[in-house]
Amino acid sequence: MTPAMRADNPKHPPPWLFGLTAVPYGVSGGFVAGTMPFLARKAGISVGDIGWYGAALLVPPIVQFLYAPVVDIGPKRKHWLIIVAALGALCLAIALTMPLPSKIGPFLGFAFAGQLISGLVGTCNGGLLASTLPDRLRGAAAGWLNLGNLVGAALGAWLTMATSAWLPPWAVGIEVAILMIAPSFAVLIVDEPDRVGRRRAKDVFVTLWRDVARVARSRQGWTGILFCMSPVGTAALLNYATAFAGDYHASVGMVAFVNGPVNGLVTAAGALVGGYVCDRTNRRAMYLLSGALTALVGLTMLALPMTPTTYAIGVSVYLLVAGFCYASFSAVVLETIGRAGAAAGTQYALFVSAGNAAIMYVGWIDTRFHEHHGARGLFGVDAGLNVLGIVALSVLFTVFGAWKQQRSEEREAA
Repeated sequence: MTPAMRADNPKHPPPWLFGLTAVPYGVSGGFVAGTMPFLARKAGISVGDIGWYGAALLVPPIVQFLYAPVVDIGPKRKHWLIIVAALGALCLAIALTMPLPSKIGPFLGFAFAGQLISGLVGTCNGGLLASTLPDRLRGAAAGWLNLGNLVGAALGAWLTMATSAWLPPWAVGIEVAILMIAPSFAVLIVDEPDRVGRRRAKDVFVTLWRDVARVARSRQGWTGILFCMSPVGTAALLNYATAFAGDYHASVGMVAFVNGPVNGLVTAAGALVGGYVCDRTNRRAMYLLSGALTALVGLTMLALPMTPTTYAIGVSVYLLVAGFCYASFSAVVLETIGRAGAAAGTQYALFVSAGNAAIMYVGWIDTRFHEHHGARGLFGVDAGLNVLGIVALSVLFTVFGAWKQQRSEEREAA
């Protein structure tokens, strides 16, 4: 890589821009985390079955790195972002027109397709962020990226929950579509360089496996993948907060308010704080701290009475910590891949896929415990998994000397 490519890009986009371009990805994720559990529970479907549905809808984000290189073919990443946001929005809008529980199959099918397509919004964002921003701004950008993601999730879920009772399903679908498509046009501001030459699909996917192998062989890479796949800081209960609200006798209005406006505000605050802190300290240590805070919230919920007030306060604090978790996660990933150039989107997708695998299995385990022990079991096992992961990763990093950060400039010079 040339010195000019190593230098800070004088035309780099402002970090806050990624707070807008992440909204479509967040709305899609919020469909799985808030809308689907809310509508399914309202239709009389059990929390255990909802756990299975949630696990199924997390399969696309887990395997996303296998098809993520498609955004490196043809149009620029910023144009791909608009295309996949629109197609994903169409799928989710159609899913919302399916009555439950009679049409649960088509509902999940269109939701699955929406996740499969709109997940590429994250790949586009990750590639643009990693390839256009200097390292000194990646923590802040990670905060804004997750702010947009989490606010989009909260706003999308709140709109569907708050309006599904009095608007026809097609109108609710249009709301979701507009919320996904409109912010995606902000990406046109990014000064993305033209692609160098015309890359064939075969060459792009061959490069994918070469990049995966190279990352897997490096200490920074394989420890990063294990880091992402651990149960630490997954904030998996974020996906089921609307499903276990009945255990606390929370009203529909309270559930919509906590998982909508409150969700957007507190997760945004957590993401911004987490992102800026990560630029000033060891990012891996901060991610383990986020897992410790998650465990602390879970243990506190075990000791509190199961009342609507406990639900409102406890979930709000959990959401605040979730914002910190996600910003720390993104900062670690961006630090690990550095300025990966043409492969940035694919490498970002690889680590995010590992992180989504962790969210899926932690959420599945959490909901199994709910079947036998209710909400206390849910929070208890979530806290336990975070503690177990912190201990395991701390030992691993100490043994292999993986605590020390390696700045992107050092990796590029190597």
